[in-house]
Amino acid sequence: MTPNLMPNMVFKRPQRGFTLVEMIVAIVLTAIIAGTLVLFIRRPVTSYLDSAGRAEMTDVADLALRRMAREIRASLPNSARLTPPSDQNGGVLYLEFIPTFGGGRYLSVEDSTVNGTPLSFTSLAANTFSVVGSVQPIQLPPARQDYLAIYNLGAGFQDGDAYAGTNLARITGLPTVTAGAQTIQNITFSSLAAADLPAGSTVSTVANPFAVPANAATPRLANMSPDQRFQVVGKPVIFRCAGNASGTGTLTRSVAATFSTTPSAPTAAAGALLANNVVACDVTIESNAHRQSALVGLTLTLGRTRPDGGLETVTLIHQIHVDNTP
Repeated sequence: MTPNLMPNMVFKRPQRGFTLVEMIVAIVLTAIIAGTLVLFIRRPVTSYLDSAGRAEMTDVADLALRRMAREIRASLPNSARLTPPSDQNGGVLYLEFIPTFGGGRYLSVEDSTVNGTPLSFTSLAANTFSVVGSVQPIQLPPARQDYLAIYNLGAGFQDGDAYAGTNLARITGLPTVTAGAQTIQNITFSSLAAADLPAGSTVSTVANPFAVPANAATPRLANMSPDQRFQVVGKPVIFRCAGNASGTGTLTRSVAATFSTTPSAPTAAAGALLANNVVACDVTIESNAHRQSALVGLTLTLGRTRPDGGLETVTLIHQIHVDNTP
């Protein structure tokens, strides 16, 4: 038997790894490469984020202006009014108008009255008239209270100012009458109620607020539409724009509780938010000499804070042609 000459010896493989110097060199090279990549990537990434932010602000502003333009274009003729920013209202701008939901033509005494009931402008008790042709759907309480407006001329016109309620009536019913093979759509109405007017207003007790009897205390011509047209309207709508240089303003939409000759001034909390981050806004209303049309200009500026602390803004401008022929 051969004796074991090296019983306590253990054979190990040589160890492999990095020295401290090699690790430091690798870290330095990695840092140099990463820093170089950041210089090339930072600008495209920043540009992308800026473009995305501007696109988002543009979408918000465009959606808000289109909403405003659509409603203003369909508003009651001669009902748009503007309360510009001032010290009295805290620098807030209010654009108010009366929305329309539909309309049509009423049967007149000059038309054939064999079938149908003409709208009377002389009888205080006649509160029904027939519609010539068709009329868009009208809603009754509790869904919504719709109103009739006839020949609205605007502020300063007797019997022709919807905000004063002189040419408005509450729609109370939509009865139909069958005459042979013809179905006639009638509309019944009444004077405005106390809930439609500011507190302390005098509520008319007559059934037909459009009538001016021959023995009226103030003899005058009735406010008849030359084209026998009527509009179906709702309570006034107010766009409230409160700009702020730091980009924290808001644009809201509210519905007034009453018809009033005094412009409404709701708070921001009372309306639905259309846009935030508002920096500034401007509205202009220019009517032609004959008051048959108007040009409404809308300017809205939104802003956001950039990573470097600066304020980036986007400004959109819309112009709306409004038909003021009542």
